Amino acid sequence: MTKTFEDAMKFAEQHVKPYTEEVDRDGRFPKEAYNELRKQGYMGLIVPKEYGGMGGGAREHAEVVHALSNYCATTGLCYMMHNAGTKCIVDYGTEEQKKEFLPKIAKGEVAIALAYSESGSGTHFGSPDMTETKSGSGIILNGRKSFVTSALFADYYLTLSNSCENKGTLNNWLVHNNSKGLFHEESKWDGLGMRGNASMPVVYDNVELDTSYRIGKEGDGGNQTGSVLPYFVTGLGAVYSGLARDAYNCILDYTKNRKYTSGQALADIEMVQVNLAEIYTKMQSAVALTFDAADSLDNKESDAGLKIFACRINSIEIAVEVCQKAMKLGGGNAYAKRLPLERYMRDALAAPVMAPGIDVLKTWLGKAIVS
Repeated sequence: MTKTFEDAMKFAEQHVKPYTEEVDRDGRFPKEAYNELRKQGYMGLIVPKEYGGMGGGAREHAEVVHALSNYCATTGLCYMMHNAGTKCIVDYGTEEQKKEFLPKIAKGEVAIALAYSESGSGTHFGSPDMTETKSGSGIILNGRKSFVTSALFADYYLTLSNSCENKGTLNNWLVHNNSKGLFHEESKWDGLGMRGNASMPVVYDNVELDTSYRIGKEGDGGNQTGSVLPYFVTGLGAVYSGLARDAYNCILDYTKNRKYTSGQALADIEMVQVNLAEIYTKMQSAVALTFDAADSLDNKESDAGLKIFACRINSIEIAVEVCQKAMKLGGGNAYAKRLPLERYMRDALAAPVMAPGIDVLKTWLGKAIVS
């Protein structure tokens, strides 16, 4: 049975919220929430029902990521990348691969991370330096991925490489996190925000794989990113709209309960109400556009791609602005870290630089609009 938005919000309040402060303070992976997501079947959210999953689509993906991010943006980020990687298997895996991996994903036995980012290509995922070399009936991977979120906690890394058989094409591989020749550059992530995502470089030093771990057809990796990217970008829209909701809820509660000697609440002041109105309006617009983009993807609407890029651009800018306004209303208590708004602000500042960055997204959207 597909989880509803209300189910996901209850799950997040119970299993995500209790660990959020510790995850940020210690810069550690949200393993308690991640393990509970495995246990309760959320890893199989978009796995088709015939393979034991919930059969959800982009809308369910966006709703669950949004709910998780309403309590911890890091948890929402790590989870959404799993769904984006799973989508590649669902859409392009061979029948043997689907039978092998999808039931395990649905049971929470397998979690996926994306190994796409590289130092040499930055946000341009379609231009990796990762190389393949033929080795008998298999291949050998060599290269370095610069940011692998959930590294060591996900079981397989969906790894994009240059095909050695068809020059100019790409392949996606499922590489287990304990593969021989795979090295994790641990203790490299010390982010300003999103501190628990366990993002680290991963080096592939002659990692040998059987071709059964190549997703779908040889050289089809470029087409496959067409399934991964929409879930990835929509997922980021859901992460940062969820963060904006969290900041709104926090500052609304604070202004209602912050009382002066006269008994007047901060929320009774008209200018504060004006700021709350602005925060609420912007937050709701980020949520609405993100969910609309997800619906357009499910419905295969002609402008789905435009909405997907727009929802992420919008949620990036709104998350930062909402957090800034909330910090202002929180005043000294926010600045002194007596409210979690400082953490929200740091998490929001990751949004514009997280690949694909906001300028790249605007370039993509502009080109898509005029094409």
